[in-house]
Amino acid sequence: MTRHFSLTAIALTLVIATSSCQPAEPPVLPKQVIENPAADGSRLPRVTSLPGGGMIMSWVEPSQNGYSLKFAIYQHDQWIRQGEVARGSNWFINWADFPSVIAIDQSFWLAHWLVKHPGGGAYHYNIATSFSKDAGQTWSMPQSPHHDESAAEHGFASIFRVGKEAGMIWLDGRESVQSKTQNALAEGSNNYQLRYSRLRRNGNFDAEQVLDHNTCTCCGTTVAVTTAGPVAAWRSRTDEEIRDNYVARLRNGQWSVPQPLGSEGWEINGCPVNGPMLAARGMDVAATWFSAEGDHPRVRAAFSRDGGQTFYQTIEIDEIDPFGRVGVAWIDNRTAVVSWMTALNAATKKSHLALRTVSVDGSIGPIQRVSAISGGRDTGFPQLVADKTGLLLVWTGKTPKHGIHTIWVPSHELSR
Repeated sequence: MTRHFSLTAIALTLVIATSSCQPAEPPVLPKQVIENPAADGSRLPRVTSLPGGGMIMSWVEPSQNGYSLKFAIYQHDQWIRQGEVARGSNWFINWADFPSVIAIDQSFWLAHWLVKHPGGGAYHYNIATSFSKDAGQTWSMPQSPHHDESAAEHGFASIFRVGKEAGMIWLDGRESVQSKTQNALAEGSNNYQLRYSRLRRNGNFDAEQVLDHNTCTCCGTTVAVTTAGPVAAWRSRTDEEIRDNYVARLRNGQWSVPQPLGSEGWEINGCPVNGPMLAARGMDVAATWFSAEGDHPRVRAAFSRDGGQTFYQTIEIDEIDPFGRVGVAWIDNRTAVVSWMTALNAATKKSHLALRTVSVDGSIGPIQRVSAISGGRDTGFPQLVADKTGLLLVWTGKTPKHGIHTIWVPSHELSR
């Protein structure tokens, strides 16, 4: 199984990037560049909302003989506090699979990062977690949500609130490694799985549950928490190499049977490294994802009004020149904004970070460019989070210097 882009995926990327039928570029959206506390060389940012208002940005920063996971809080138009979760010399650093710091409530936080498996291969790594009961002032000793000791991939994790405690889903490659060791005697075992565990406030992880026995190997996962509970989305996989997105809901400690999201029937012999994203507001869920079924790249969206049980008509966000790496956030009770990267423009040699508003009635605003960015892996996955006054967008700068770019877009600048 291919770990990143297959030959098919690479060919698809080249088709997207070198298309001579480039559309006229939309206007650049007014925005404010914000200074941030990340040091030179920092990368792999993630930004999420803080209960009670504000935002947390986490990132990986070079440190002596290794890396450190740091965070900062953004409130009232300024960075008011920053801290460090952990540091190490044996971390797995990857543009598509990156750490997080998530506030479950105002005091109980959970962070994760990735650690190389001793003696393992290039993509054999484990998830390390640490929790804080004092809003990031102090952190617990690291532990893992997965209880196996396999030299396999464990990553692409999403952390979320489950009642007053924390949940985590991740992609797990232990069955793939075991089946290869056993000459693949077990039917269907040469697969990656989507697994879940719950972290209690006493610091103990529950037994693991398997949501999906066959997933894409390196597309990111996502979870949004509705009034009724968490909703997860991820890119699944069939034995026929159909790699469409699926959703499931956590209710009373058990996950529902996964249901398709989009149902494009995208057949691709390799991971496109392009997972879905969800955002919740009450019982409403906004979903966005990338597909290139039929060699037709497009970014799509859909809404659920019943806590993720049913997603209604699919809405085309960009079917002209998208590259994917999507984000989504609610900006009011009826409107969400979707972010994505456009394909590399053949004339300007640039990719752009773009935004578009979409409403629950299916209406959409114009495509608006935020900034020109590198179209390579160095950009990572741009991050998007919203509050009552605007949007914070974050991404990694171009190699080799990297650095983290932060931009603020006021809500009133978004055309609807």
